[in-house]
Amino acid sequence: MKSTLLFVLILISSFSIAQNIIEPEKMENPVQKTHLNKIVFLDKVIPLENIQETDFLKTMIFQEDKDFDIRVFLDNSLVNYLHQLDSSLTVDELLKKGNYQFNFIVDGKLIYTENLNSGAGTAESKKIKTSFGIPFLSTKNEDSWGRYLWIRFYLANGGIDALETGNHLLKIEIKPYLKLSTLKVGNVIAEGEIKLIVPQKNISKEQIAIQKIKPNSGWKVSDEKFNQEKIRALNQKIAENRFREITGIVVIKNEKLLVEEYFNGYKRDSLNDTRSVGKSFSSALMGIAIKDGYIKNENLSLKNFYDVKQFNNYSSKKDSVTIKSLLTMSFRF
Repeated sequence: MKSTLLFVLILISSFSIAQNIIEPEKMENPVQKTHLNKIVFLDKVIPLENIQETDFLKTMIFQEDKDFDIRVFLDNSLVNYLHQLDSSLTVDELLKKGNYQFNFIVDGKLIYTENLNSGAGTAESKKIKTSFGIPFLSTKNEDSWGRYLWIRFYLANGGIDALETGNHLLKIEIKPYLKLSTLKVGNVIAEGEIKLIVPQKNISKEQIAIQKIKPNSGWKVSDEKFNQEKIRALNQKIAENRFREITGIVVIKNEKLLVEEYFNGYKRDSLNDTRSVGKSFSSALMGIAIKDGYIKNENLSLKNFYDVKQFNNYSSKKDSVTIKSLLTMSFRF
């Protein structure tokens, strides 16, 4: 009887392996074999070949300026999990239409679900890898889809409110998904949990208080009444780093200065890196110039204003660059 049962199990296992669309990497690491289909939590990045059981965390003091990583142990590669959802698709089609789904659960309540963009992660790793690490928080600030995934959970979708001061149980589940005419989601392929201790943030009264408007701004100061509690609540969120990298807030109403506050070491005369904000101002000014008749329309070319040949790196393509294509950054040259 035992030999018959063993034969059946081997047959089922062989059948399952045969269903793979691609051969995954061999699982030779003993720690991975012990923790298949598990997510473990770490306070630093550790290569798979160096990872030890003693590195795993069950409890952690959660601090936003410290490293926070996970290591995922699977019993197959992503593309094979996706193949189980739809065996009619090729490897390339599976990778274009699917990826991992992440579920963030705090204290037993589902807070955020994300179907990871199909472009996240390399195609090669999704074909063969059965283990991978993800830095959620990193003191090195390296560019990683894992960091942006955590930011979307924590800052944009309720994570920071769920992980308020106190003790919490964070659980993460990973499933495969395919976005076809309908969304197909597979079973849980990895899960793990950790107890997070979130310390009280030391916010002073001065950080929350409404800042007095200093003289010599060039604006008349308004004496109009407004809801000061809302500004104090805003200041507290900035102090708690819920709103990131805020340098200043200025409110002008009826041509008078109503609120003027600065944060994170910035002052009235500090320079800011405006980046794409400049495009918004340029577009608005161009609209005003067209409306007032200074410029005919947005389809005029650069050659209507400049002798483009006089500039370095001239090419004939630049003659046809329009104002609109510059404002929308849609012309390639």
